[in-house]
Amino acid sequence: MSASLDRILSKAVDGGRLTPDEGVELFRSRDLLKIGRAAHAVCSRLHPEPYRTYNIDRNVNYTNVCAAVCDFCAFYRKSGDADAYVLPREELYRKIEETVALGGDQILMQGGMHPSLRLEWYEELLSDLKARYPSVNLHAFSPPEIWHFHKLNKLPLREVLSRLKTAGLGSIPGGGGEILVDRVRKAITKNKALTDEWLDVMRVWHELGGRSSCTMMFGHVETQADRVEHLTRLRDLQDETGGSPRPGRRTRRSARGSGGRRTAGGVARSS
Repeated sequence: MSASLDRILSKAVDGGRLTPDEGVELFRSRDLLKIGRAAHAVCSRLHPEPYRTYNIDRNVNYTNVCAAVCDFCAFYRKSGDADAYVLPREELYRKIEETVALGGDQILMQGGMHPSLRLEWYEELLSDLKARYPSVNLHAFSPPEIWHFHKLNKLPLREVLSRLKTAGLGSIPGGGGEILVDRVRKAITKNKALTDEWLDVMRVWHELGGRSSCTMMFGHVETQADRVEHLTRLRDLQDETGGSPRPGRRTRRSARGSGGRRTAGGVARSS
């Protein structure tokens, strides 16, 4: 295993493209320090500058009403539940203003897949927030939410995304990625975007010039091979769309903590 691990890591450090089988072998390895050193070497080769970037942002869940059912989710409510909510606009303003006061420049705004809010509601929300807070990036609406907008409004996906972008959508978070393998998704969720649908949202967004990110939720019913397939599907989409790992606005800080210039940062036009 050690010789094989060394070969795979050397290939990665030298800029080689790992195969899915090699990815699975890395997941099976327990040599975290060796993998970590190789990862640092790759990072330093791609980003030799003496700083790393981060956002000061805030997660805001604008509604907990959701048409999907996910086995792992304690957040969602149905429309008639006593504790179902859609945040009042004044509360959204307050949350954003608190964030800006702390130096924040991005809001990650996500919610459930609300069964009755139309696309115009989201357009008006974005337009209002962007007019009030023009320096704040609206990193909003995960691919399953946007796929839901597309289905609920019976509009082409490209039109939905174009209208959201025009209204002020800055970038798309990678929520709802879970594991991008349909066998896994069908086992843990119902009435939620499957793999190709999730990727189609990102594909069209990238074609419109947008940036985005992706999450992975692991440690449930998926296998190590499923995790690698998830990463492979993302890599394939980046190959296709030319995405680069940079979503919203970030604040630079040098390794010594100085700096403060603005730059871009995150995961893919695939964020």
